[in-house]
Amino acid sequence: MREFLISADSHVAEPVDLWSTALPASMRQEGPRVEMRDGAPCILVEDQVIRRFKSPGGKGMPLSESVTKQQMGSLVSLGAVDPDARLKDLDRDGVWGEVMYPNLAFFCVHRMRRADLQAATCRVYNDWIADTFFQRSDRFCPVAILPVLDIEATVQELRRVSKRGFKAALLPAHIDSRPYNDTAYEAVWREAAACGMPLSFHAGTGRTQTPAHGPGGAIVNYVVTVSSPMETIAYFCGSGVLERHPDLRIVIVECGSGWLAWALHAMDDIYHQHAMFVRPKLELLPSEYFRRQGGVTFQNDPVGFHNLKFTGDRCLLWGSDYPHPEGTWPQSREILARQLVDVPSSTADRILLENAQELYGFSVPSV
Repeated sequence: MREFLISADSHVAEPVDLWSTALPASMRQEGPRVEMRDGAPCILVEDQVIRRFKSPGGKGMPLSESVTKQQMGSLVSLGAVDPDARLKDLDRDGVWGEVMYPNLAFFCVHRMRRADLQAATCRVYNDWIADTFFQRSDRFCPVAILPVLDIEATVQELRRVSKRGFKAALLPAHIDSRPYNDTAYEAVWREAAACGMPLSFHAGTGRTQTPAHGPGGAIVNYVVTVSSPMETIAYFCGSGVLERHPDLRIVIVECGSGWLAWALHAMDDIYHQHAMFVRPKLELLPSEYFRRQGGVTFQNDPVGFHNLKFTGDRCLLWGSDYPHPEGTWPQSREILARQLVDVPSSTADRILLENAQELYGFSVPSV
């Protein structure tokens, strides 16, 4: 296995009181905040409960501090918030660099109804993660989060974060009110391509993560959530977005890769079988656009390795999902070793290092 690994999917734990102190005063009562509801601390956005925590454990403890302790307990490591501890955790796991996503922000932001509040909330988060991690190490690649309710604000924030030094930006995997084949997004695709900014679509964003309840709900919800981005890639490939914007790069995050082979085949198959219905007509097959411009991240997915003859190795990126419990940290190398049996070293290098290195511009030391 390569000496250097890059995780294309890791997470931070932003402070739960970030927006209640940094948003404009007029927005703080509707922005992300911690309040008591039915005897339990909750994170709210506008009038919606986004996440409910257990009742505070210690009397006299500030509510936001209580929630932070619970959040950190579920995230396992101090490195979720502290750059120095994070570097130690990367070293412990044998990982050189990482692409860093929010933990709460993308759920809060993409549940909002007010466009100006959404844009301000994104700016606060983006400035916080840049100020916290940018100057600490070039091993960190924080991802900016973009508003979507106002396309002009999306473009403005994309341009702003590019100038701040971000190398990637995040949109929700689904926007049911205005799907990604809507021509309103053309300005976003043009700007992202012009900035050389890959756009990420993290599984579980834009829709509820818990559509099922009752027996088997936990299994149903996970499978539905991580597989649903096949719909996202179909929008980008089938609608001609990637054809019109050949410099645009998209990455579907924390979704596994085993389903990708079937999705690529299915898009091509229906493009031929339903040719009389297909609009627009494409110069290439839908799958070819994704292989050229797309990527998916996986953690522990041996099926994806078995399907390489269908997908190729240039659209797979490994991620540890640090520090979440369903991720591979701190046993990433051992878990990868089990998946890499019979995988050529050149293929492993491409998936574990080179794809992320090229996409995000990591300056990995030479061996």
